[in-house]
Amino acid sequence: MPKRLISLLCICGIIAYPFFIYLGVSFNLLNILLPILAVIFIVRIAYLRNSKGIKTLLASVSALCATVICIIAFMADSQRIAMYYPVCVNAVLFFVFGGSLFSQKPIITRLALLYDKELPDYAIEYTRTVTKVWVIFFMANGAMAFITAQYCTVETWTLYNGFIAYILIGTLAGCEYLARMIFRRIHEKK
Repeated sequence: MPKRLISLLCICGIIAYPFFIYLGVSFNLLNILLPILAVIFIVRIAYLRNSKGIKTLLASVSALCATVICIIAFMADSQRIAMYYPVCVNAVLFFVFGGSLFSQKPIITRLALLYDKELPDYAIEYTRTVTKVWVIFFMANGAMAFITAQYCTVETWTLYNGFIAYILIGTLAGCEYLARMIFRRIHEKK
């Protein structure tokens, strides 16, 4: 099977995680789906093993967290534990993005440098601010993921973590893209 297809299947499995958990709980299939999900995440880790870079690190840590959660949830026969994967992902992203603020190049700056080898000073400051925005987002999103995992039904958890959270991520990314274009035009006119 080609690597791209394996990667695509793994990414689809990761994105659909909340729906797999919902189906597993609703149809009493969690003991079948959790091992399948764990295998998907292990394949993802293996696929990323020879890659380098910050994106690979984030994807690998996320997949490792998911694998551990799936295994623990399976062994404990606990749907509640399985619902903590989005909490872990947001916590990892919060700490990686937040920790990068203490370095010279926050994570958004590093990602921007992958596309533009040199950034003007205003762009470096902008990327630092964007990193801060994402830190706040991951903290808030992680808190909501925790609340839904701890206190809500699997239906509410799935709605938030499988739908609303993705809309919020897309909205923030879209707004940031528009702000970046406006910010760039303003500075190009100076």
